[in-house]
Amino acid sequence: MCKTIAIHISFYNDRWEKMISQGVRALGYEPRFLKDDQVTLEDIRDCAILFGMFPPELLAQCPDLHWLQCSFAGVDRYSRPGVFARPDAVLTNASGAYGITIAEHMICVLLMMMRRMPEYQALVAQRGWKIIGDIRSIYDSNVTIVGMGDIGSNFGRRLKAMGASVCGVRRTEQLKPDWCDRVYTIDRLQEAVRDADVVALCLPGTGSTRHILNREVLDAMKQGAYIINVGRGTAVDQQALYDALRSGKLAGAALDVADPEPLPRDHFLWDAPNLLLTPHVSGNMSLAKTCQLVIDIFLRNLGHWDKGEPLEHVVDLRQGY
Repeated sequence: MCKTIAIHISFYNDRWEKMISQGVRALGYEPRFLKDDQVTLEDIRDCAILFGMFPPELLAQCPDLHWLQCSFAGVDRYSRPGVFARPDAVLTNASGAYGITIAEHMICVLLMMMRRMPEYQALVAQRGWKIIGDIRSIYDSNVTIVGMGDIGSNFGRRLKAMGASVCGVRRTEQLKPDWCDRVYTIDRLQEAVRDADVVALCLPGTGSTRHILNREVLDAMKQGAYIINVGRGTAVDQQALYDALRSGKLAGAALDVADPEPLPRDHFLWDAPNLLLTPHVSGNMSLAKTCQLVIDIFLRNLGHWDKGEPLEHVVDLRQGY
């Protein structure tokens, strides 16, 4: 088996390259850093292991590829049937690396909405100086988190520490974590959002999560609630969300993801009132801690691979996460 590992990541610098090189070589492998935007078949055809992000259409032409360690947590582009040439190829993601940065983004946008920061920004841009009106608090609020993985758990723990009552929604029944007051399964979503001041979506992009926040769920929510989505844009029926914002049913929404991305310049969401829209930046590689955690996951998994041990964060290709 080839001992060269092709590496294509978006956060190259001397520090990270040195760390990866030392870790890979210590285990008897040789790194091949691919720094161009375009990855070719010749770059990866002979590799049994890949680390980073690679064009899915090339992987089906790599019969020697045994394991792809993705540098992102969301791997829907790789979980479709036929992506890998080998039926036994293993896909692992970087779940666990993004919870810190995305949870802090969620706290940021939630406080911006609750404390009416966009309105104050618009006011002072016109050199205005007055109190706009009432604000709201995370303290004593009811928050429903849909998706209780690394990101949802990080967000939930922070909210709990800030005095919120936290409800979690997950696919299957499991033990309730200590940061959560109540847990519902996804088939009880409308019940779970009924009393929520905030509904946060932290979901992967799969067929079962598409438009999970639809008109019926929005109708079940109480007047004046907030929506946050940091998972995938496909989880939200965007027309229904737009209508709920226009009607005043929702006090606001913060979307870091959209469908499609980039959002077309003529898309109706640009004109939605009380919408905080960011271009999928909550979980990128701009925080050094995230880069460190992604590399740690890869090197730890490489050690497992070398010893024939089970890998961490293996993706179930049937479920998509």
